[in-house]
Order: sequence, then C-alpha cells, then structure tokens
Amino acid sequence: MRVEIVVKDVVKYYGDYPALRGVTLEVPRGVWQCLVGPSGSGKSTLLHIIGGVDKPTKGTVEVAGVRLNDLNDDQLAEFRNKNIGFVFQMFYLIPRMSILENVELPLILRGVPKARRREAALEALRLVGLGHIDPRRRPTQLSGGEQQRVAIARAIVTRPRILLADEPTGNLDSATTKVIMDIFTQLKKELGITIVMVTHNLELLSYCDRYARMRDGRIVEQG
Repeated sequence: MRVEIVVKDVVKYYGDYPALRGVTLEVPRGVWQCLVGPSGSGKSTLLHIIGGVDKPTKGTVEVAGVRLNDLNDDQLAEFRNKNIGFVFQMFYLIPRMSILENVELPLILRGVPKARRREAALEALRLVGLGHIDPRRRPTQLSGGEQQRVAIARAIVTRPRILLADEPTGNLDSATTKVIMDIFTQLKKELGITIVMVTHNLELLSYCDRYARMRDGRIVEQG
C-alpha cells in the first residue's frame, strides 16, 4: 500500500512551548487515520503541519510525494489548493453567499470557468447528500449538520487526494455526527480519498482504519 503522508521526527515550538516533541507518523493512501488525545496534546498542530498551514521547527514532512519543507509560502498555498481539503469544527461558510457559491470558492481560486465550477459544485453537494436542497439558499437557512455538509462539499469540490478534518462533529449532536461520519465513509469509498481526522470523541474510532493517541506533543500509542 502506497504511503501518502510521512511525518518524521517533527518538532514544533511556539516560542518556548513545545507543541510537538518528535512525532513520526505514516499514513497509507486511501486510509482513514484518526488523531485522538486530550486538549493540548498536539493533534491540531500535527494536522496543520500535514496540511502545510504550519511549518515544523525540526523534522520532515512529505505529503502526496512532495517534501513540504522545501516549499515557500506561495508554493504551499498552491499545493494545498491542488491536493488537500479542510473541514473544521466551525463551518466557516460565508453567510452572504449562497450554498452553491460557498462550494464553488476553491474552484474560483483555481480560475475554473463558471459553467464547469457550477457543475462540480452541484456534484459535490450531491455527494454529501444535499442534492435535493435549493443551492441558492444561504447557509443561515440550514441546520448545523447541513452547514457542515456544505463545508465538506466545499472541501471535496476540487477532488483532493487528502481530506483533513479537525473536530468535524464537535458542534453536532450524536445523530448528526453519525450522518457526517457515514458521509466520510462514503467519500473514502467513492473517491479513494485519504482522511486524517482529529477528534476527542473516542466513539468515532470505530469509523477509522487507524488511530494515533497523542499526549504532551508525542504519539504514545498507535493501533
């Protein structure tokens, strides 16, 4: 199985604070990897470094065959746009824009023509189970679970190789959480996407192929 993500001996300092203290992790392509652990254990920091949003103080990071250490900020931005989709606990949808326009945003940044991006956005909404909703509606007209599905559609509209999810169900009830996890399962199956998900909810480990438990900036257990 091809390895999609390689993190080796990564250390990250914020000032004098060591957020990561020598983390090594490999994630094969098409696998759903969970990062679990208490607040402050380094889960989100590791996710941001994998996504090229943050840079390690020491150590190497290779994602989709690209060594991120060698890229400048503009190259990292281009790499993220081509390869990675992000889903967060807060949905970060733009209220004044329609559902469809929110999903189209990454394609606008790529300069995709209007007709093509509209088609891709509608397909992404269908993939997350929102094909029946009027795409002209605003995010504020949707439930929290529906807004998160729009956010997932926006994350996958570019057909990224990797989906990074930081507490994607943190604001949702248990029934809606199951819906979102089932969507992730389906996306992994249909798109062959690699998923790395941060969660504090240990019940969600049943959805993952692999997990890494973190504490005090280190991986203390893998399974």
